[in-house]
Amino acid sequence: MERLGLPFTIALSNFDEESIVLDDIDQTIMAIAKGKAALLAKAYPDAIIVTADSNNLFEGKSYGKPKSLKQAREWLQLMRGKTQEFHTALVVTLSSQMKRSTDVNISYITFNNFSDEEINHYFSQVNPLTMAIGWSADGPGKKLLAKFKGEPGSEFALPLDTLKKRLREFGVKI
Repeated sequence: MERLGLPFTIALSNFDEESIVLDDIDQTIMAIAKGKAALLAKAYPDAIIVTADSNNLFEGKSYGKPKSLKQAREWLQLMRGKTQEFHTALVVTLSSQMKRSTDVNISYITFNNFSDEEINHYFSQVNPLTMAIGWSADGPGKKLLAKFKGEPGSEFALPLDTLKKRLREFGVKI
């Protein structure tokens, strides 16, 4: 949001992401993003609410957030040097006007062929249990990334071109 030069407030929805169990990655991330939006709309009915959720698809399997450091390590070891799809659901809501837009964005992430020592160093700087596959593109996660292909911002689970388009539809001047 800072990249767009817009004022914003971060509010946590405390939506129970584990309550959503669907087979399709896009349906899952969209249900979670909508669930976050619905909870926040109750507290901020006159605000434009932007929610998102993301997950990866690697070799036909969706991974989600790791349950342990061991699992996060295993996943990163499996994915190093390889490309995966990164799916992001974006929901923009203005409850007082009963407006909502939804989008799913797919981008591609290729990891470096990093060492186990680099994984250890990464884990010493972040909590991998709070993010899909235990990785984030910002901060120390940048060192693990070889290539990103997709809409700007998608690597951070916020596709900026799509967001700008949707915000304009809601009357926001960008």
